[in-house]
Amino acid sequence: MPTFKETLTQILPYYTQHRFVVAVSGGIDSMVLLDLMIEIMGKDRLVVAHFNHKTRNGESDRDALFVQDYLSKRNISYEIGERQGNDLSENGLRKERREFLEKVRLQYQCDYIVLGHHLQDQLETFLMRVIRGTGLDGLAVMEPKQGVWIRPLLNYSKERLGKEAQERGVSYRLDSSNLLPTNFRNEIRLNLLPQMEALALRYGGKEKWLQRLAPLFGEIQWTKREINKKITKKIKASLTETPYWIRIPAEDFLVLPIVARRKTLRMIVSLLGVETLSMQELNRLDSALKSLKKNFSGPGVEFGVSCGFIYFRKYSKIKHPIELTYQEKESRVVCDSLGMKVKFQGDGSDLEWRQVQPGDRYRGKKVKEYLLKKRVPKWERALIPVLAKKQSNIIEWIYPEPHPSIEVEQLSFPFVVRD
Repeated sequence: MPTFKETLTQILPYYTQHRFVVAVSGGIDSMVLLDLMIEIMGKDRLVVAHFNHKTRNGESDRDALFVQDYLSKRNISYEIGERQGNDLSENGLRKERREFLEKVRLQYQCDYIVLGHHLQDQLETFLMRVIRGTGLDGLAVMEPKQGVWIRPLLNYSKERLGKEAQERGVSYRLDSSNLLPTNFRNEIRLNLLPQMEALALRYGGKEKWLQRLAPLFGEIQWTKREINKKITKKIKASLTETPYWIRIPAEDFLVLPIVARRKTLRMIVSLLGVETLSMQELNRLDSALKSLKKNFSGPGVEFGVSCGFIYFRKYSKIKHPIELTYQEKESRVVCDSLGMKVKFQGDGSDLEWRQVQPGDRYRGKKVKEYLLKKRVPKWERALIPVLAKKQSNIIEWIYPEPHPSIEVEQLSFPFVVRD
């Protein structure tokens, strides 16, 4: 087996050219990872991020102080975050922690976030998904590299990490909550894994049983990728993704067999940044879609049906600043979020460029009625650009209607606009 240093060097992409956020809890896994990262990268291209979950009274605070003291003495850049929300579930805490790590990455203009997940974490996640019910995507669990997230230690056991910490003289903190069967993962760790280890020793030989599982996870991940290559292209041809929602024609989705519908939903859920749903949650979501409910909210997924399309929401609030730049008698209107460039003849002093608002009227009728007649889906109506009289609901022009003073040079946003 390659050394830790060799593994990191292979997994971390172009490691001599990039900056990294290292997620450090203070536990043995992340402290060993940090020590290795410092050795390979040097501390100048690292930013350490510690998230205080505030769930273990004073122990959580002492973990944060330990990390802060460790980094301050070594003059390593760091950020300490704290839980702000009230969701103490495993998924809720993970979501807030990931949002904090991504915020640190953007703040320090880093390229990747490095996590200390190891082989036992991989097995625990695998078993949790098997018990809850999942498909192939769920069984593939964590990848060594997934977007900006890198997990270089997935093939190494907790025991191996302990030996590495001892050899390196790495200090770390112990999380007492890991010894209490208070959640699903801990019950698997404390109750199920010891039984599996005993059976593995009895029937599988003396070789380290966890290490025998590493190739299995690799094969599952490879199989998933190969299958995805063949069917993803077809599914993606039906999907339209924007920063605000993901759209799919309802008829394209409903004609798919159940296995393909689940695959499509898993892909959409992944694009939404949601953890893999259980089979029960997927079936509930699929049933709601088949009934074409106008609105649905589930675990991390919200969708609506309008004008023959299904929309999966990314953000609840939509803001599109439109910049109006005057060039003598010709005005140029730009809206980057819509990919819009418009030439406008006239001074426009009593006009304003904006999106559709409630109460707007066009040619004596409500804009809502105009958009319904054009069969513009509800989830797109608030995005439609208009030219309106200032401090008024009177619309002079609405996309894509012709206007003698307006030339739309470009508008790349994928509106559903029917003549």
